[in-house]
Amino acid sequence: MSEHRVLRLNWIEGRPTLSGGIKSNRLIAEAMQRRGHEVTTSFLPPQLSWPRPWRVRRFARRLARQFKPNPFPHHLEHSTVCLNQMPTRTLNPDLVPDADVTFASWWQVWDLVSGWPASKGLKVHYVRGHEVHAGPREEVDRVYSIHGPRVVISSWLRSVMQGYGHSEIVRVPNGVDWKQFDSSPRSRQPRPTIGMLMALEPVKDTPTGIEAIRILLKKYPDLRVLAYGKRPVQPSWDLPACVQYHQSPAQTLIPKLYQSTDCWIMSSRSEGFGMPGIEAAASHCPIVSTRCGGPDDFVREGVNGFLADVGDAQGIADAVSKILELEDDSWKAMSDASYSIAKEFDWDESAAKLEAQLYRWLDERSAPEGTA
Repeated sequence: MSEHRVLRLNWIEGRPTLSGGIKSNRLIAEAMQRRGHEVTTSFLPPQLSWPRPWRVRRFARRLARQFKPNPFPHHLEHSTVCLNQMPTRTLNPDLVPDADVTFASWWQVWDLVSGWPASKGLKVHYVRGHEVHAGPREEVDRVYSIHGPRVVISSWLRSVMQGYGHSEIVRVPNGVDWKQFDSSPRSRQPRPTIGMLMALEPVKDTPTGIEAIRILLKKYPDLRVLAYGKRPVQPSWDLPACVQYHQSPAQTLIPKLYQSTDCWIMSSRSEGFGMPGIEAAASHCPIVSTRCGGPDDFVREGVNGFLADVGDAQGIADAVSKILELEDDSWKAMSDASYSIAKEFDWDESAAKLEAQLYRWLDERSAPEGTA
């Protein structure tokens, strides 16, 4: 078991986007390549499908997007692993290399990959979230119940997968891209400043985060909020004037946003891990998150932040107030603690753990019956 063996590894994606799941798969795949394995990421074309012409507004938006310099940016664009884009919007196993292990994350992709030929190797569900919000509940539950080994990225997801009756589960936490997010000790901002990611998906519960901001404004009239997201500001958000929103910011800007805040908010209803939170922590930022799953692994109550109940805008605001009202030395101690906790999450260390588990699973399946 101690002998290093080169493995042929496939990561299978749907349509690549700027989502945290795509980014995380890219980073663990690259870390496995650094360990000497042969890695290929296969994916669907990044273009959105064309809506029907009579859906005039959608068709017009799709047409306008087509003429942008980079109409469909995604996290795989500059990956260092071998990229294999499908010629059509179908994941065809005949066009995917044979492998020792093939990973799938998104529930619909796992539904396909779990039935692929034996030549694609051991099929592993790389669980990055409990995606019951993303399709009919009965159908999603059926897919999560498909037999096969599981890699999960958080302690919460391990308990969720155990609830589906799975026992072959290993936790391989997400890491921090330290080339992008490493930071130096810093002081708080002269003006109270908080930040959050804003998204349309109901699971991110942006409205609760915005309501917390409105509550905080009553106490801190000079509050500044730095926010970013993929989509334009939605009229329904009714953003307060203190919010500076950055749509699809350059990757080089995101660390600067984190480093310019005194506290980062995560108001989600469910997170498999919570990449903005750990990235903010790596940027010496205290965190306030809802108890939405994954962030429980890196938000430690009173040490580097606080947890509030899902949907509780007042609870989020109260937790943020605790951080904003800290003395400078106490705030800096919490800021430094966030960075120290973030240092526990490293892609190369996660890759070493994943590699060891893959060797175990493959050896168990190749051992003569009765000797495993």
